[in-house]
Amino acid sequence: MQTAPRQRRHRDQSQRHLVDATIAAIYKHGFHDATTQRIAEEAKLSAGNIHYHFGSKEELFAAAMRQLMSDISDTLVYQLGKADTPLARAHAIIRANLSEPLYTHRNCFVWLQFWSETARSEELARLERINALRFRRNLLDALVKLLPREEAERIVQELVAMVDGLWLRKAQKDQAVTPDAACAMVFSYLERRLDSAAGQGG
Repeated sequence: MQTAPRQRRHRDQSQRHLVDATIAAIYKHGFHDATTQRIAEEAKLSAGNIHYHFGSKEELFAAAMRQLMSDISDTLVYQLGKADTPLARAHAIIRANLSEPLYTHRNCFVWLQFWSETARSEELARLERINALRFRRNLLDALVKLLPREEAERIVQELVAMVDGLWLRKAQKDQAVTPDAACAMVFSYLERRLDSAAGQGG
């Protein structure tokens, strides 16, 4: 009776190993040069394992993008667990996208590679839309408790652009902005916008 669960665990472990190898290969070689052979070499497995577990390279790349999204989601759940006010929730959402171990040169570079392919891959574009919508919705849910909805939506749009820009800079240069500096930068901007909105409301 234990055979099936063991087989599932082994399959899940093998798939995660291949996903990790895919991310490593994209980081080393770029999206288009991360060939099936290079991914297999990174995983120290035969190329046949990729087709056995995922069917195609495209499915494997989508699984790798989903893994990065899952890492962000897991970090967000952890950060939100410590937040007890709307502002603290907004900070937690921002921190989940800009703190270690997520906000690294490797992750930002690989995510940028996926971004660049969304115009050509319907599945990658779908995943990117899900990730972007989740980020915006979570921020908006926090900020509408502090501001009128229209103002909250404007600030969310600005914050998303800031975080996207910080990921882009990190992808280009490892030491461009540290995680702490990135968080402080966005937090400071949010504080100024909230203060300005409060002043206009007064």
